[in-house]
Amino acid sequence: MFVHNHIKSKLRFVSLTVITLSYFLVKDYPGFNGIVFWGFTLIGWVIAAFVYSWKGKKTGVFLEENENKLRFMDFAFVLGYMTVTGGIDESPYLYLIYLGIASVGLYGSRRFGLLYSLLALVILVGYDLVYHQIMEGRFVPTWHIWPKLCMLPVFGLLADMLLAHFQSMQENEEIVLDQLVTSLAKAIGSKDSYTLGHSTRVQMYALAIGHELALNQEDMFTLRYGALLHDIGKIHIPSSLLNKTGRPTLDEWNELKSHSVEGGRIMAGLQKLSGVRDIVLYHHEKYDGTGYPSGLAGEDIPFLAAIVNVADSFDAMTSTRSYNKPKTVEEGMAEVRNCIGTQFHPRAAATALALFERGEWPRFKQLEETAEGEHFAKSERSCVVK
Repeated sequence: MFVHNHIKSKLRFVSLTVITLSYFLVKDYPGFNGIVFWGFTLIGWVIAAFVYSWKGKKTGVFLEENENKLRFMDFAFVLGYMTVTGGIDESPYLYLIYLGIASVGLYGSRRFGLLYSLLALVILVGYDLVYHQIMEGRFVPTWHIWPKLCMLPVFGLLADMLLAHFQSMQENEEIVLDQLVTSLAKAIGSKDSYTLGHSTRVQMYALAIGHELALNQEDMFTLRYGALLHDIGKIHIPSSLLNKTGRPTLDEWNELKSHSVEGGRIMAGLQKLSGVRDIVLYHHEKYDGTGYPSGLAGEDIPFLAAIVNVADSFDAMTSTRSYNKPKTVEEGMAEVRNCIGTQFHPRAAATALALFERGEWPRFKQLEETAEGEHFAKSERSCVVK
């Protein structure tokens, strides 16, 4: 997805540049209209500058959500450019239609290449008939343009084949990535028997929140791996400390807290998982600024890290630890509610509570049986400490 968005931006800017320079090629055409040409060109540059001037992930989100609309808008622009060159038959802009069909295979999400090509064929034939009827006041048969259009379905098939190839490559890459991340998670679990099961549950909770919030594909990708690897920094913590019975001392607690920074350093070297670093580094930050390692507060905390903070803390409360007896799911959710705006990001916590109230919060039977079987006094702390 990240590469696809990069390709989209490059292709659109290259196309606009080529169209702008094509002025010197088409300005001497008999039917050339400078107002139409420069009007379309300026509108195209303004739209591109507006979309790609957004910071962060906004451009990628916009392209992902509006790709079909943008594709048809591009098609309409090309038809507009054809009016300044005497229709389809003499127009050098027809190649843009072919490039557009081919590009479906470069960054399409579904195999629609053939469908787009057939639709383009119908529209172009209809456009040619209407163009000559309006501009020349006469009916002109379309047979003369068929030789230039007959390759469109071929391009559509090639686009579908190209997309199938890319999807296969992406699936293989994701399999390798899954295996790598799972191996890293197991490496942590080999030092701390609690951590592997904990990380898997945190991933399930975090993804449930992400789905409920309708996060885009890129954020869900980051959340998926960030939640599973959020404790990867513990690989630097001695096993004796990770598995110690009883509460850690102040010095030991400070050493345990260093895992977020150590994890951030590990993830900094993995470009494919660059977005995961913020989750690993900041998942212990609290909304009121009292968390660690940087004391970030409010919206300064990366939102995906805030989601993992809710999932991580909930699992810590409802799991058996050497120094902490588990709460029931209901008690854990009550604690989440109590800590909204202090420890937890209001939106992330409210989403978890909404899922729980609808009965859609992930449940783990073994944890619930363990919590219900324990008889212990309820904690008097206002918020969970993890």
